[in-house]
Amino acid sequence: MTLTAIAVIASLAVGFGAGWGLKPDSATEALQANAAALASVQAGNEALVARVNEVAVEAGKRETMIADKLTGIPPQCVKELGGDPMSADCAWAWCVRTGETNAQRCEASKLTDLLIQQYGKKAACPP
Repeated sequence: MTLTAIAVIASLAVGFGAGWGLKPDSATEALQANAAALASVQAGNEALVARVNEVAVEAGKRETMIADKLTGIPPQCVKELGGDPMSADCAWAWCVRTGETNAQRCEASKLTDLLIQQYGKKAACPP
């Protein structure tokens, strides 16, 4: 009887130990969930970096376009910068930049007088 009781107790202990060892591991599930979360964060970061690169490329193109225009055309003549190619400001800037008029020299004094006359009509500070 004692041997049977010991055998029953031993088999219960072995069965309990085997069951304990074969139970689902919660740490594995937690690690898998963590890995999935990290993959999601990484995908989000990659999308963010791609978008930032797109914005940087667009800004670079715009700055390059403006720089190209500024090296060839005075800013007073570039519409994208608020200039007007048909204005006296543009004519004056071309005259000063190139040093040429129909007489092959800069005669900016008449253009300067025109600019002073145009801006003199505008009130600097409204009353």
